Amino acid sequence: MGITKRLNWQSIFIFLFLIIFPFGQVIRIGLLQPIDLIVGLAAIYTIIKRLETPKAIKYLAPFVIVAGFTWFFSIFIFKQVSVLYGLLYLFRLAAYYYFGIYVWNFVKDKADKIKLLLDSLLAVSVFAGIFGWIQFFTVPDIKPFFKMGWDMHLFRLVGTFLDPAFLGLILVFGLILSIHRWIDNRNGKNISNVLITAFLLISLAFTYSRASYLAFITGIVVIIFLTKRLKKLILLVALLVLIAFLLPTAKNHSIELFRTFSALSRIDNYKTTLQIFSKSPVFGIGYNNMCIAYQKYIGEQSFSSHACSGSDSSLLMILATTGVTGFMIFIFSIINIGLSLRRNTNFLFLSSSFLAMLTHSLFCNSMFYPWILGYLIILLAVNVKR
Repeated sequence: MGITKRLNWQSIFIFLFLIIFPFGQVIRIGLLQPIDLIVGLAAIYTIIKRLETPKAIKYLAPFVIVAGFTWFFSIFIFKQVSVLYGLLYLFRLAAYYYFGIYVWNFVKDKADKIKLLLDSLLAVSVFAGIFGWIQFFTVPDIKPFFKMGWDMHLFRLVGTFLDPAFLGLILVFGLILSIHRWIDNRNGKNISNVLITAFLLISLAFTYSRASYLAFITGIVVIIFLTKRLKKLILLVALLVLIAFLLPTAKNHSIELFRTFSALSRIDNYKTTLQIFSKSPVFGIGYNNMCIAYQKYIGEQSFSSHACSGSDSSLLMILATTGVTGFMIFIFSIINIGLSLRRNTNFLFLSSSFLAMLTHSLFCNSMFYPWILGYLIILLAVNVKR
């Protein structure tokens, strides 16, 4: 059965999501992200049709609810119309929750559909890498995008996401899928999986993203723990480390492996986030009111800056915006989801990808990045028991 024969209201939003995924930020229209629009339409369909909600995904509901409460609570903290900016992020969070339900209702333990989605996720990682190389050779310097709120990067793979760290994590997700297929005895070491793994590994190296390198190592450690395949996987880690040390830097300090300025900048950001958290530690300053909190407690910050609406640590962002209450509910939600999932190959994909993302999110606000969130939601949906 071809993909086109499967397209209907029960599936079309999934494939639209996957089709536009690799185009990243370049098709953004002002504040509107087409990928968010598609997820929002899937959420509306899910609500109207009252689609069945599996138990594992229900565990995410308490965090969505407390996020909504903290945003409402923030109205009394800031007393400004600017809190509506945070409401947009709340709508996005709720939409991705319902998107998970939508995807699960498409899959529902059907092996052929699970395989189709996993193949599609691997494909979007590969295309993200291809677009990254096109950018690398055609637009190696993205300083012109600085005026639109993006960081300046030179001679790095940033792709259509205009950020090497986020592209790097998407490549890591693809590597986790391709590496398991490569080492799986049932599939054998076929040439296509070897080539895909090599392409994604080299692409990852050229992002020069240390957070993504650490995320990759974390994912590999999880796969080693769950599959006991030590030799092959350690070889891949060693290969990435070797490539990272041999990468050309062309006297460009922004891509040196042991650069310190970005680490110091993150430490300052952590301190700022904790300073914001201290203003309302129980319920936080409202999901996701980081921009208005910067304005009120820290100093002038442009709402057009892409660094404004988050922290360099996703966990600290949760702590600052939803307080200790939201942070604890989030932790319990993740634990309950983990305990409710079946232990199979798909669990390996999800657990290694999630822990890779968790490592990455210590240095970037990747946990709530739409493409990362959507990728993990799909992995979760194919893992949930009926």
